[in-house]
Amino acid sequence: MVRLPLPPPDRSLARPLVVGVALWAFALVAIEAQVISGRFVSEFHIYAEATWAWWQGAEIYEDGINGFLYLPSSAVLFTPWAYLPPLMGDALWRLSVLAVSWWGVARLCRMLAPKDWQRLFGVALLAALPIGVVDLRGAQTEFLMLGLMLAGLADVAEGRFRRAAFLLVLAGAFKPQALALVLLAFALWPRLRLHLAVWLAAALALPLLHGDPAYALGEYGALVRKTMSSANPGGGVWHDFANGLATLGLPLDLAVQTLIRALAGVCVLILARGTVSQLPTAKAAATVAALMVTYLLLFNPRTVLGHFGDMALVAGALAGWEFHVRRNRVLGWVLVLLCFALTTHVWTRALHQATATWFKPLLACAFGLYVVLRWVPSLRANRTPDVRNRLMDTPEESLAIQG
Repeated sequence: MVRLPLPPPDRSLARPLVVGVALWAFALVAIEAQVISGRFVSEFHIYAEATWAWWQGAEIYEDGINGFLYLPSSAVLFTPWAYLPPLMGDALWRLSVLAVSWWGVARLCRMLAPKDWQRLFGVALLAALPIGVVDLRGAQTEFLMLGLMLAGLADVAEGRFRRAAFLLVLAGAFKPQALALVLLAFALWPRLRLHLAVWLAAALALPLLHGDPAYALGEYGALVRKTMSSANPGGGVWHDFANGLATLGLPLDLAVQTLIRALAGVCVLILARGTVSQLPTAKAAATVAALMVTYLLLFNPRTVLGHFGDMALVAGALAGWEFHVRRNRVLGWVLVLLCFALTTHVWTRALHQATATWFKPLLACAFGLYVVLRWVPSLRANRTPDVRNRLMDTPEESLAIQG
């Protein structure tokens, strides 16, 4: 029997990925060294203290706009990390958050280009590293939420609706902002609806397993009061659209802000429905992910600096798609430079003060504009077959998606 020689592995596929993983690993070690030395305290203690209070039957929501701002289910789910020794718990939590985010981004890259996903993933890691270390350092749930949302949308693209619903609801159980995607998915994919309803009911009922169900129900009431007091944090370090406009001398009343957020949500729904109905499933899911990340950054009134790591990871993956699938180096480099522009806070103190709170929302608007113009099909496309055909993948892109 004659054995044909195997083709040599394409080392260029893995090179950016290896470099990206190595740099993130170095950043992770450096952050842990800071934590161990006591020079930095992450957000881990906020989650741990809420979990301890939960199992002791104490109040988990403190007064004011800060502190624990999540569902009671988040305190329950955090239990495995909360009861580890503090330094070990902090390290394993940060590693868990990073692993889940990488898993989600890798699945996004596989949706876009199954054969070349390593290239796309490598570009995403390299492009997102400068701003991503901010969220990694703080060890917030943001990256965890992103990874679960992306993995859930990838499962939608693959027709795994039960697991998709579980992952999307789990993202919301850890961080309630992800419930916006749960609602959007409920509207977009009818086959998801029953699964989403079941898993959402389970997530809301999970805290009732507490030894004192009356206490658990009371904490839901405390959550409502906490949300009402913290949903309008006012000026400060927030990087949403409203604070950005206020910094530029264009303050908006709370009622106007709420109206704009609602209208933006309706626009996302309209764009997403057109996308799902007209694009291939994988590309539609990726587009919905990019739209939702942009929406959450601009219209969550508590957007902080580290949250832009989400946009950088998604934008980096799309930059890899521009480089290696569409062969559009100009747009690829524009997206990469957009990711690096998110780090103006470390360039010079004067630049940071001049661009604080308004420049990063502007970059999010630029990314959202790219997504709408490059990924969302025209609303008129369903009127003419020739326009609809042009929205489909190019032959080269189809080969990449099919693997």
